[in-house]
Amino acid sequence: MMQQERKQIIQHALGYDIHDIHTYSGYKGDLIVKITTSDKNAVAEIRKFAISLGVEEVVVRQNPSIQEFEIYCVTVDENVYHLKEDEEHEDRDHNNYVEDSWTKSALD
Repeated sequence: MMQQERKQIIQHALGYDIHDIHTYSGYKGDLIVKITTSDKNAVAEIRKFAISLGVEEVVVRQNPSIQEFEIYCVTVDENVYHLKEDEEHEDRDHNNYVEDSWTKSALD
């Protein structure tokens, strides 16, 4: 069964000009929604919405050669047993991320 946060992110993203949406499990058992778009405004709004849901992490990558963005929204799968808890993730501050090929000024 898909987590409620992932459903909400997908439903929200469908309101924008997106190219593709993928959902899959990461190597630590995290659940990931990957959204591909070339619309900078969509990136900002989807990212802001995902953070408002309290997802564990939101990462944006840009492929400048084709002007395309990939938004990765990571949520924890409560049904997966974690062998090692990562204490540094407990109090994430989404405003201090350094994201691959992406800066907050890119939206300005």
